[in-house]
Amino acid sequence: MPAKHQRDNNDGGAGPGCPPQDWFVLLERITLEVSGLLENRRIWQDLQARNGPTYGVARGRPADGHPPEATDRDHDWLVQLYYRDAALGIRRMVDGDRRTGSLKRLLQKMAEDPRLLPETWFLAGSSGSRREELAAAFKERADTLWFGHLNPAVPRADLAELSSATAGIKCWVDQHITHAQLDPHSTQPPPSDIDAALDLLARLLEKYTFLLRPHGGAGGISASRG
Repeated sequence: MPAKHQRDNNDGGAGPGCPPQDWFVLLERITLEVSGLLENRRIWQDLQARNGPTYGVARGRPADGHPPEATDRDHDWLVQLYYRDAALGIRRMVDGDRRTGSLKRLLQKMAEDPRLLPETWFLAGSSGSRREELAAAFKERADTLWFGHLNPAVPRADLAELSSATAGIKCWVDQHITHAQLDPHSTQPPPSDIDAALDLLARLLEKYTFLLRPHGGAGGISASRG
């Protein structure tokens, strides 16, 4: 019986006392997207480390014998390529379209049906000190008011934080990347905004992976910034 509970606990189902399968489908896609963004950042940081602390900030480094203006162009192209890709990936995670696998959609669904994440399901298959640890973690992360299930205020607050942190990125991507807006009013977000948004995505993914897969962990998710 414990093994069955653990499988149900990690995979969801159609019963009234467990999260629906589409939450897990969304989580899987979100994990893929955010993990890719974080891996890209790790590669970018490695590139910066190999080329000096000002790489990606200071302009051209003509040590290879190329004219300075050519080095500047190559450097600017690479910087733009990374940050445009990162901004676009962040934008995908705050897409509200019902056809998308975004973090925004998962948070919306969980806020709409919080009773589908009950503490009894979260604790299923655990016992002893592990059960006590999970119960305390559930109260701290999802149910501080002791409803016995997810407090809808939790995903709503996380969604509000996510929307606020990515508003400038979303606006810039919509006007300059996904659409050729004739009268754009946004400016490219600074690298610090991109990094802050990636950190937030990593933190929220780890949080909701734990809430939906308490026996499976966070899958090695890391927001390391070097």
